[in-house]
Amino acid sequence: MKKILLIARAVSQASIEKADDFARRIQQQLVDEIQIEHCEISELFFELSRDRVAIYHPQKGFDLRDFDLVVIRHIGQMAVEAHAITQYCEFYKIKYTDQYLNRLLLDNKISTEFLLWFNGVKNHPRTFYGALTELKRRFAELGDKAILKDNQGSKGRLNFLVTSVEQIQQIHDQHPGVRFVLQEFIPNDGDLRVLILNDRPALVISRQSNGRSHLNNTSQGGKATIFPLASVAPEIVRLSIRVAQIAKLQVAGVDVMLDQRNGDIYLLEVNNAPQISSGSFTEEKAVEYAIMLKELVNDN
Repeated sequence: MKKILLIARAVSQASIEKADDFARRIQQQLVDEIQIEHCEISELFFELSRDRVAIYHPQKGFDLRDFDLVVIRHIGQMAVEAHAITQYCEFYKIKYTDQYLNRLLLDNKISTEFLLWFNGVKNHPRTFYGALTELKRRFAELGDKAILKDNQGSKGRLNFLVTSVEQIQQIHDQHPGVRFVLQEFIPNDGDLRVLILNDRPALVISRQSNGRSHLNNTSQGGKATIFPLASVAPEIVRLSIRVAQIAKLQVAGVDVMLDQRNGDIYLLEVNNAPQISSGSFTEEKAVEYAIMLKELVNDN
């Protein structure tokens, strides 16, 4: 028997009842030939790590891979989730509608991670995204602490080190409407911001926490120094270039961290607006940016 999942954005009780009724009427038309399931898009939970990716429904117990067709009826403000769903369907060869939803949305973390994962870049810390109840249930899998951060945050804003489900609940309550990502904490001595300009590694900035925060961002008080490009491990350079190419960015700030326990390389995120005219080393950035502009304008 074929199975179809209908996904809609249904927030009010009236819209939920309407979605229920629509699914029931469709099922009546199909009788026993096809099984219809439906859900509200915010009910889905997103998981990603080096060796696993999943989009599932915590209460109903299904994974999107259980279906032959996924129909995204309407999404409201949930374009991020819709983009990740389409990436998932493409990778696992699940038919879906509508294909216009499979477009780049780089101002958020979760759909960008899914895009990179499905294109072979899997160096991400283990990541959860979705309903608060499921975030809290799975927190223990990440150890005794984790990172809780705004899916659309930047420059370290709304980025917290949490050690309990109570903290997760408290932060959620203090920031209504924010969709948080829960991510594995990687012990580190700092991170690297690799500036990629027109597929060229132009500048590498080493960033270290000021000791009062888990954040290395200079916008959050971190210390920054220029790191010699020749000293950067070749695999980090290759990873950064590949990430910018997958994301179709001529200007990209790729944030990379080394696990201080074993030296494993983790990709934190890719930034499409990496503080070229602000932050640290603006003169050096301006020089490299001008070189990129010359390359682009003279490229035949």
